[in-house]
Amino acid sequence: MNLKTMLPSLLLCLTVSAPAYADVLGTVTGEYSSSFGAGTQLYSKTYQSDSVGNQTEYYVEYTPNSDAVPVVENGASVWGTRTIYRAAWYLENNGYRPLIGINADFFSFQTGIPMGISISDGEILTKTDGELDAVGFRDDGTAFIDKLDIKTTLHTENGEANVECINRWYTKDYTPICLLTDKFAKTTHTSSPCLFLICTPENGSLSIGNELKLRIDEKFTYDGDIDIPDGKMILMISLTGIPELYSLLDSLTIGSSVSITNETSGSGAWSEAKNVIGTSAGRLLVNGQLGSGFEAGSAPRTAVGIRADGTIVFYVLDGRQTGHSYGARLETLALRMKELGCVDAINLDGGGSTAIGGVYPGSTGFAVLNSPSDGSPRSCANYIFLRDSRKPTGIPYSIHFTDDENRNYLDGSSLKLSYTDIYDTNGYPMDNLGGAEFGVENTGGAKTTADADGTYHFSGNGKSTVIITLGDAKLTGFTYNVYSEPDEIKLVNDSTGKVMDEIYLNPGESYSVDLGAYSYVNGVKLHAYDADYDWSIDGNIGSIDEHGMYTAKTDGDKAGKIIVEKNGVKQELNVFISDYSPEKEAGFADIELHWAKPQILRLAMRGIINGIELDGKMYFKPDDNMTRAEFAQIIAKYKALLQNQTEDIPPYTDWNDIPLWAQNAVKAVYKSGIMNGRSDDNGITYRFDPYASITRAEAMTVLGRLIPEMPEKTLDFADAADIPLWARASMGRLYYRGIIQGYSDNTILPSNNVKRAEAVTMLNNMEK
Repeated sequence: MNLKTMLPSLLLCLTVSAPAYADVLGTVTGEYSSSFGAGTQLYSKTYQSDSVGNQTEYYVEYTPNSDAVPVVENGASVWGTRTIYRAAWYLENNGYRPLIGINADFFSFQTGIPMGISISDGEILTKTDGELDAVGFRDDGTAFIDKLDIKTTLHTENGEANVECINRWYTKDYTPICLLTDKFAKTTHTSSPCLFLICTPENGSLSIGNELKLRIDEKFTYDGDIDIPDGKMILMISLTGIPELYSLLDSLTIGSSVSITNETSGSGAWSEAKNVIGTSAGRLLVNGQLGSGFEAGSAPRTAVGIRADGTIVFYVLDGRQTGHSYGARLETLALRMKELGCVDAINLDGGGSTAIGGVYPGSTGFAVLNSPSDGSPRSCANYIFLRDSRKPTGIPYSIHFTDDENRNYLDGSSLKLSYTDIYDTNGYPMDNLGGAEFGVENTGGAKTTADADGTYHFSGNGKSTVIITLGDAKLTGFTYNVYSEPDEIKLVNDSTGKVMDEIYLNPGESYSVDLGAYSYVNGVKLHAYDADYDWSIDGNIGSIDEHGMYTAKTDGDKAGKIIVEKNGVKQELNVFISDYSPEKEAGFADIELHWAKPQILRLAMRGIINGIELDGKMYFKPDDNMTRAEFAQIIAKYKALLQNQTEDIPPYTDWNDIPLWAQNAVKAVYKSGIMNGRSDDNGITYRFDPYASITRAEAMTVLGRLIPEMPEKTLDFADAADIPLWARASMGRLYYRGIIQGYSDNTILPSNNVKRAEAVTMLNNMEK
């Protein structure tokens, strides 16, 4: 995993706050904050509400500045939709850097055309008649929210006419004049007879307060779809359109000139706005007062608010995800925007469209930050981005090292720092760290040293902090814990990772094994090399080298020990030379050639799993599906839960169907919260389904609950969308630990049943 170290003055801020109370969404249970630079600060907060359960919000506080300004992004065309990833890519592909982005206006699912008004870099992209609530952004980053009604007028030598729409789908029952630009689509998408005037813009612009002059190049009628040439615009009207408007267009001749003006009523500030979203979604706040006429129903939400000091708040609330976030009514959203200090706020498209993404400092990749309710970002019409115009500084800010999060080392071990990426203070990649000097600050009893090439030799007992100096920049990096004495040492087979408890050999057998020594302090594994330990043999049973390679001598003593030691802490591994084998004691008749034989024998020897006796032989049936009752039994044994028995009967509707041999185990896993039942009515009633096969998602959810403090890794499987929401957190922890992996086609198949061999293997992997 890539990690990073940063300049102290520019450290990201990561905090988990003590519980506090928020009037609107509930009790704050967690908070994350990160500066994205260019006047932006991201916040993510989680809440617990007595009425609706969990809530999760994300918002960006943006102080207007010229380094990153809000822009409206529609992609390559008005027609069609694109995800927030695609919209960010389009910005990048056109020479801009997206910093933060949110979804914007409601749109037609049939065409992808925004329902309201959109203006991008001063150019009107979409417009229809009528007054809408709108948010406008100036070139200096400042914003305002007001009513917006654009009157578009066609001026000709034969008279004037209203142009009702710009870049709208002209359906067969439409009758006014419409203007299509080459930003609309490659074609007009018309399907009925229309009069078309293809025009060339001569000067001016299609913007508020300006005049656009057009020259008519072609004029014809056609029943159907026509191309929109690059750099051209099309004036059009249906053959059955409003007669006086049709007559005016029909009176124009090829080569004549016309002009288009766009004027607004009310506030003159709209001529200052270069990027605009006008929507019928509703005004949340007006001069600090709540709007009215809010629709009912809770959903994921997206909004933009403005504080009295000009700070802009880009807001997203997840929803429709049990256990993660419920969502909110529009009135609740308005109250939350007011609670965040906004005096004006506008609602944007919500539901499955709700999304927020950004580029974290020290990264070049745009990532979705929230959890869209559809499971992945929905394709939408347009987005509001903060467009980053900052240039490279050449001053290092973050370095991504090839290191892991376990920074605990045993005395005598070493580490050479190597990096994959370096980013400057504005997030641009740098080529190298040439000329850097590596140093270390030791505290406690640590005596770590650093070589000129970035190799650190850990010594003593204390803390060692990496210091990297590059010119005038001094970067304080990771702090490593150094231990001189481990709490315990485990011996493992290096080729399999299996912990070695005892070795049984037959007389005359040829045997060797590469042993590894794993040291632990407070249950945390320490980084160390096998050569950092002292290896020895007690008895005439063979030899072992400084790296733990054991070669057996089976014609010597009948028993002996392999001993590994570090600063007075030792571990012994018994070696027996005899005809006895634990596999003979715990063996099953049907696993001799099975791929899971070692895992099955290991749990069988520990009494965690049993077989089935048939005709005097024991069978494990490794390729049969494991039932939910069987899984509860092995989990209860694995966690030693049966010794803390309870008389309380779980509230399963099928309790009497659970076999007697499994009832104590079901009680135990239910009481511990490790394993739950199944429900067909959203949790109103539960059954255990003891004889049903357990699914992969269910089994992984149970195993993930055994390691609740483990970080989660993004589930990037090809079928990740099929993973139930309730299983994602547990599976993310297992994936992080390497306990689960996808199949060769990068699927995880969460709905498939678990084979008995697969269940045993996953349980074995828990001890890696």
